[in-house]
Amino acid sequence: MQQLIKNIEQWAEDRNLINGSTPQKQMLKLMEEFGELCGGIARNNPEMIKDAIGDLIVVCIIKAKQEKQPIYPVQFENHRLNGYRFDISVAVHCLYDIERIKDRGKYSRFFGILHHLALINRFTLNDCLAHAYDQIKDRKGEMQAGIWVKEDDL
Repeated sequence: MQQLIKNIEQWAEDRNLINGSTPQKQMLKLMEEFGELCGGIARNNPEMIKDAIGDLIVVCIIKAKQEKQPIYPVQFENHRLNGYRFDISVAVHCLYDIERIKDRGKYSRFFGILHHLALINRFTLNDCLAHAYDQIKDRKGEMQAGIWVKEDDL
């Protein structure tokens, strides 16, 4: 996963997302992607959920890089759910923490929530992030008002 993170950071640098955007703009993007996650959950669509989780992690990586905060997705591979039920309100609270607090753990808590949701749908965070990177690695687009807009949406 560390190599994927480095690849995404480089992808973002190459498209001027680190210096050409702001953490506030990335927070808006994070909320947009969270809406897509909610759509996948509402439709009980595992592929939409996988795509959204990966996209959320990509945005967190970019936002953390802008804030000069190292990002360490906790390795959850051996974690057990023990009857855990995904709670959307906890995820929303973690999103709030990402914007509000400055400690290093804010992303790890959100990744923990995403990890549980991924496992419920038989994915790992690495699966989701690899899928997202595969989707964006050759993507073209442009910056508009500090937000990266993919070519298909121009």
